[in-house]
Amino acid sequence: MPKNNQHAQFNHEKAIEVIIYLAERINDPTYHSINKLLYFADKTSLERFGRFICGETYLAMPQGPVPSNVYDLMKEAVDDGSNGFIVESQHHVKPLRQANLEKLSDSDIQCLEKMIKLYGDVPYWVKRDVSHDEAYYAAWNARGNKSSVPMSIKSIAQLLEDSAELIEHLQHNNDD
Repeated sequence: MPKNNQHAQFNHEKAIEVIIYLAERINDPTYHSINKLLYFADKTSLERFGRFICGETYLAMPQGPVPSNVYDLMKEAVDDGSNGFIVESQHHVKPLRQANLEKLSDSDIQCLEKMIKLYGDVPYWVKRDVSHDEAYYAAWNARGNKSSVPMSIKSIAQLLEDSAELIEHLQHNNDD
């Protein structure tokens, strides 16, 4: 496994489109909702396609898993809409344009849509509670006095169907 817990290089352009895509399609597009939906979509993508959508790195934080780079992109958008969205009061993400679907694969859209359908309109606390899975707790409980700690992709993969084969796939692809 790579030391930084990533399976692939973070794709900045794709991440922006994912944020906009989710913000366009859910009723309450906040930092929290987008973070949780992306975590669920990434778990689905990892299980079905052997990869995270944007090559994200997840941190265990008090409210659950947080996609580190996507979270940073949203924080930067508070004062700057140059990425195609802004963040307004109460951390609401407002798209300034439509998502560029050419940047997202069919499999990316499948995973995002599945999670929008399952969790897009449920209260935040439900998404938070569902995201507090064994991978989250493994990282969170080992954090010591840190306010956040990286989650390993292996611990996330262990939660999924055919985890042994998936972990072998991840290790093989990271040895290249």
